[in-house]
Amino acid sequence: MRSLNEFYDQGGEDKHFAEEYVQQAHAGNWEIAKDHWTRTVQHYADNVQELEKLSAKKARQKAEELALALCKTLAQAGKCWACVVQ
Repeated sequence: MRSLNEFYDQGGEDKHFAEEYVQQAHAGNWEIAKDHWTRTVQHYADNVQELEKLSAKKARQKAEELALALCKTLAQAGKCWACVVQ
């Protein structure tokens, strides 16, 4: 799983995601944002049954893809899935 720091360091759209996720959804708090990113990816990894059919590497990648799609969408609205489910 890529960390928020890795997204940021990638530049471009990945950096934009990291900035928006931290600034918009977590009021600039990198520590909370990092924790919530990890929780979101882990939730997908633990709960999407289709991932069980994949290799461990592919399952991690798919869980990250799903989490990224959700987090990008919610961050634009200043929201976070993990903040809501706490």
